[in-house]
Amino acid sequence: MIDPMERRSGPREPQRARQRPTQRRLRARRERATVLLAKLLSAAACFAIGSAQAASVQDASADGFPAWAFPGKPATPDKVAAGGTQSVPGSRVRLRDAQIHDISTPPDWFPQEHPPMPAPVGATGATGRWACAYCHLPGGEGRPENASLAGLPAAYIRAQVEAFAHGERHGARPDWVPGTLMTRVARDADDSDIARAAEYFSRLRFATHVRVVESDTVPAHAAAAYVYAPVAGSPVALGARIIEMPVDLERFELRDPHSRFVAYVPRGSVARGRKLAQDGAAPCASCHGAGLRGGEGSVAPPLAGRAPTYLFRQLFGFGAGTRTSAAAQPMRALVANFSEADRIALAAYAASLAP
Repeated sequence: MIDPMERRSGPREPQRARQRPTQRRLRARRERATVLLAKLLSAAACFAIGSAQAASVQDASADGFPAWAFPGKPATPDKVAAGGTQSVPGSRVRLRDAQIHDISTPPDWFPQEHPPMPAPVGATGATGRWACAYCHLPGGEGRPENASLAGLPAAYIRAQVEAFAHGERHGARPDWVPGTLMTRVARDADDSDIARAAEYFSRLRFATHVRVVESDTVPAHAAAAYVYAPVAGSPVALGARIIEMPVDLERFELRDPHSRFVAYVPRGSVARGRKLAQDGAAPCASCHGAGLRGGEGSVAPPLAGRAPTYLFRQLFGFGAGTRTSAAAQPMRALVANFSEADRIALAAYAASLAP
């Protein structure tokens, strides 16, 4: 804005003398206008960059599908140890790369921490046939891209495998590899193997490995092995998402069951999730047990301390109609009334609880 000209009093000055201050003022005003324009342009650029960044970090298509909840695996060569063996912190076991990535006999870094595994869990005896422990780990800890099976009721595990096999449960994103693999494994499994695996995992004690952090921003990250991993760069806006990542990606890729995870959730999510879980005609604890820990008399699985991105995908799947068994109908009716922010909040709250 240009300041008004000051009025002068006193005798008139010669024309040349009057012009000099006027020219100085004009130059000063032009300089101020230039600075102001630069600030406006800078603000506009920041707004445009921020808007573009906000749009990109949401990572969702125009139809509202939460693509952020289904990170992929970039097409990069697997890291292969050059002829030697590897281990993980605290383990005395050393394995070659081929053993670490053997889907039919997955790595067991801490055999002393769990009972002997039945064949379908620890060693299928058939090359190319997936053992349960490769994805869900020998102690049933699971990972953010799949379910934590430790401590789930055996009947519930059997019912879910059967739902995958019969097309009553599938991933909300049809091409997402963790979901398609589970469908393939379920269809290949026989009733005896399913029963033995379910009984084994149901007897294990679940311990949470995730820390929930409320934040407006999240470290720079990229998709890696169906989770996110930190990358170089400045923090970015979190937006309406859950970004869950291993603290150490290398240990995660070695299938270390002691791997830890951090899940970044929007501020206020835990309190909002608590209110949603406790209010209404059907509080979550009425089916999932006190503290969402399941237990005797519970008609639904425990949720406390489990991976929030996994929990969110299940809530989304109920709403999207990808879980259609008779047992899923009550949840489908409940979730139909939840917004995406509600589902994020519920997942964050459940994950924050002690199991």
